[in-house]
Parts: sequence; structure tokens; C-alpha cells
Amino acid sequence: GPHTYMAEPSDIVLIAATGAESLTDEIGGILGIPPAAIDAEDADGETHLRLPCNVRLRDTYVVACLGGAGVNRFFVELSLIVSGLRRASAARITAVLPYYAYGRQARKHTSRVPISAADVASLLEEMGVDGVLTLDLHKEEIAGFFSPRCHFASASCQPAAARYLHTQRQLRRPVVVAPHASGVTLAKAFFDSLAELHASGDGGSRFASPRAGAAPTLAMLLPHKASGSERRHLELIGEVRGQDAIIVDDIIDSGKTIARCSEALLEAGAARVFAVATHGIFSEESLRIIAVSDVTTVVVTNSVPFSVPRDHPVRRKLVVLSAAPVLAHQVAKLARLPPPSLDQMAATFPMTGSFFDQRRSRQLGRSSSSGVVSPLRERAQALHLRAYQEEIGVGGAEGNISDEAEMGSEGSRDADRDADLHADLEACMVDLASCSGPPRSAHDLASLSSG
Repeated sequence: GPHTYMAEPSDIVLIAATGAESLTDEIGGILGIPPAAIDAEDADGETHLRLPCNVRLRDTYVVACLGGAGVNRFFVELSLIVSGLRRASAARITAVLPYYAYGRQARKHTSRVPISAADVASLLEEMGVDGVLTLDLHKEEIAGFFSPRCHFASASCQPAAARYLHTQRQLRRPVVVAPHASGVTLAKAFFDSLAELHASGDGGSRFASPRAGAAPTLAMLLPHKASGSERRHLELIGEVRGQDAIIVDDIIDSGKTIARCSEALLEAGAARVFAVATHGIFSEESLRIIAVSDVTTVVVTNSVPFSVPRDHPVRRKLVVLSAAPVLAHQVAKLARLPPPSLDQMAATFPMTGSFFDQRRSRQLGRSSSSGVVSPLRERAQALHLRAYQEEIGVGGAEGNISDEAEMGSEGSRDADRDADLHADLEACMVDLASCSGPPRSAHDLASLSSG
């Protein structure tokens, strides 16, 4: 067949907009591309910025987290960054937007209102953006708001969330619940990922429950107003009695939907209630509402940066998975980079416990400051360190960084245990890299960049 050009990391520029530094660090760590942060100032209420490096004739990716209270300010900054890149003769500009701002305003539901999602698409194209990469759109029709000249791609983090719950929470007779009629498509995608993991036995991880249990099922909640009553009730379509219910949505904003649905599911006899969403906006009193709700665990990604006070009770319920592996593989495909290796991904493997998006050190490879580190992440970092030491020829008792103390008093580990750990991490990370479902073998990792 024809020769396929593979780019080098030096051909790519990865730029972090304000608020996206942590996520960009993780993406850059996976791809082997040192990210550059924008030098921006807002001293007089206006944004003054300067590009951090030479971008002439280079393929440029700008990571911007357009969510939360500062969405409008971040959008203006993104437009100025793109303008600067265009004036600096960048070859191609791709906006990596983990959360598509104004995505919930994708139709004209009443008179005298804009279709804001379409307007955002028009503004991005007018800025000079050549492509847009995002995660789990609120409405799939948003892709049609872009013209053919602007490449648009939307990946999904649902397979990663499904694997996390399957391997870390030992689900008992899981039932996937759509919280409203418009969420059935997303719930079905999550259900398909969970069903595939169930069909494969333990999902490829030694950390899964030894009992496969019953196959997952589907259910849906619909608002219903009883005759003569002003209050809207949630009507359950399906069976959840004695089962672990998983509410699947794309966004958690006020937290009220999660609270109402978890209450309705427990009243219907559900054993436990979990909630999964790609984007955690967490506005106003949402964290307090979730903390006092009946939901057991809420799983989101770091597509939108947020912070949680250290002593907040929601910390015991909230789990944040990194969206970096999914985004990094999409960037690798667009940029024609070689697929990231397992060892490159080990340093940014999502924690299996709760952690929160606090601003990390700019030094790649340093762990989060949240203070919660899982054993699996420690093992991943140790494996990554060992592979690096072997690569550069560092060994022996002297001049080597010992990871045995951090790993506990296990003593020396033989080659078989290293191979087992490598296989565990490979099985998990392959799924995180997939945007359409978990691959059936580790060899599918290499094929993800060729589709």
C-alpha cells in the first residue's frame, strides 16, 4: 500500500490555555510532547497574551477547558490564542475542547432565543480553527453545525468509566439507567461497554470481582405528573430491585437530577446507586446536594477543572478519571504520531480512588497534590520508572532510585510479577484509549491510530 507519513513529536506544538494546564500536562506526558503554557495577563480587565514558542508551519493543538463560571473569559482567551497562532503562520490549528461550551443550547426551544451551540461553532471557524476535538457531546447534532472545511471529532469516555466500575466496585447485577428520554443513547453506549466487559469474564483485570454475576440490563426514568397533582414524579421503566443501578448522563451541573434519580431508584428497591458523567460542572450547591444524596459513588472526568475543599464530605463519593488518554490518542491520530506506548501512559493512568483537579506541578510525571494515591497508580509509576531506568542503563544498588519502600515490604519482585503488572496496566489502558468501546486484545492499542 502507499507509504503513510508519520509525524515526529517535534513537529507538534501543544499549548495549554488558562485552566487547562493540568490536563495538557497529562496529554503531553503521554505523547512525549512538552506542553507550553500561554503567558496571559488580565491586569486591566482585558486579556494580554503572548505565544510561548515558535509555531511557524507547525501543527498546533490548543487545549482549552471551556466550562464553569469562567467560560466566557476562557472563550475570549481561546479566540485570541487562535488569532495569534494564525498571525504567526501556524500550519494547522486544532482546538481541543474536552467540554463543548453552550452545548445544551443546540435548538430553538422558544421564540427570540439564539441557537448558541451553532453560534459557538461559527465563532470557532471564524477565529481560524481548522479542527475541533471534544468529548461526549450533549447533542450529536452539534457536529452538523461545522462546515466541511473544519474537521470535527467527538470521542467518548464512557468505556473508561464502565471499566472503572466493573473492575473497582464489584458490581452486583448491574442495571444501567437513563435519567431521561434524551439520555437513552448515551446509556446504551455505556451498557454496551459494560456488557462487553461482562462477556469477557473479568474485563482483563485481576482487580475485578472473581464472580462474573448476572449480565447488565437497561432501565429508564421518565418524569410523570399524576392526575390532580402539581408535582412531577419519576416513573421507572424496567426492573432495579436488588440490583446495582448506574445512572449515566453526560453532564452533572446542579446535582438535582442525580439526587432525584437516586432517591427514586432506592425507593424502587435498588441495592446501590452509582452515577457516571463525563463532564462535572458542579455549579452552585451541587456538591452539597450530592454529598447528602443517596448515591454511593459519582464518577466524572477532569474535562472541566473544579476544586473541592479538603474537608468536604463529597470527597468520599467523588471519583475523577483522567480524560487525557482518550484525548491523547485522538491527537495522535490527527497528528499522525506513532501510538503512545504503555510506559508513556503509565505516568498519567487515572487513580482508582478519589482525587480532585487541583493545579499540578508543571513538572511532568509528578503526582497530584490531592493526597490520595491508589496502589495501582503507585505500581504503575514504579513500573514506568523501572522501564526508564533500564532504558538509560541505570541499575544496581548505587545511583538507582529505590521504589521498594513505596511499594511496601514485598521484597524483591521477580520477572513474573512484573509481567503480570504489565498485563494488568495494558488491559486497563487499552480501554481508556478507545473511544468506541474496549478492544478485545492489547494488540488493538496499536491499531487505534490507524483508523
